[in-house]
Amino acid sequence: MTNNFDEPFTIQIDDNDLRRSDYLKYSGSTLSADGSLVHEVVALVNAAWLKWRSTTGVLCDKNIPDRFKSKVYSAVVRYVTLYGAECWPAAKEVERRLIINVMETKMAR
Repeated sequence: MTNNFDEPFTIQIDDNDLRRSDYLKYSGSTLSADGSLVHEVVALVNAAWLKWRSTTGVLCDKNIPDRFKSKVYSAVVRYVTLYGAECWPAAKEVERRLIINVMETKMAR
């Protein structure tokens, strides 16, 4: 086992070489080799946009009251965006990528 991530190495299982990856998706979280949260934040923002697109039938319907739309948005889209964020260390890179106001403004258009 090595702790030097700059050193190339391969793992073989049944004569198949496994290539090295900079990040790993495990149990809903994205783990990065360098410990950054960039991939995790990008994945959550993308998941929030997918939920937004799946609920646009409700959120963009003029016959549904705004109060109900707000509850659906808070329960679905915002929940997906902030999932697991309470465990993250505060960092400028995370803040910059996870600017919820910008995402919400784009969704409101």
